[in-house]
Amino acid sequence: MIKKKTYNASCLCKGVNLKIIGIMRSVVNCHCIQCTKTHGNYASYTNTQDSNIVYISKKTLKWFKSSKKAKRGFCNKCGASIFYKRKNSKNISISAGLFKNPTYLSTSAHIYISNKRDYYSIKDKLPKYKKYT
Repeated sequence: MIKKKTYNASCLCKGVNLKIIGIMRSVVNCHCIQCTKTHGNYASYTNTQDSNIVYISKKTLKWFKSSKKAKRGFCNKCGASIFYKRKNSKNISISAGLFKNPTYLSTSAHIYISNKRDYYSIKDKLPKYKKYT
C-alpha cells in the first residue's frame, strides 16, 4: 500500500537525518549478496523519488559505487546502511529501519530469494521473486 505523508528517518548517530514528504513504496525484503554483506542480513527497503527527500543533516553521508548499475549511501560515523540508488534513476531506496514509528508501511515481497542465507526461513505468505520485478 502506498501512503502519502511525512516520514522522519535518521541513522544511529543522526549524522544523516532526513524527512520524506510524499509517497513511499511498500517495503521489500532483499536477500541479494550485496544487501546481505552491507546489512549483515537481508535488507528491508522502501523507495521514493529523490525530490521527496529533505535533508536536515547529511554531514556523514558517503557513497560507495557497489556495482556498474548502482551505488549505496551509508553513514561514515556510525556505519548505518542508508540508501541504494540505481544509476540514472529518479528514485532512491531507503533502509526501512531508519524510520520513526509509526510508518504505516507494510512489507509486500521478498526479492533475490535464491541468494537467501541458509540460517533462516521465509515463512510468511508474501510473494517471493528470484530477481527484482
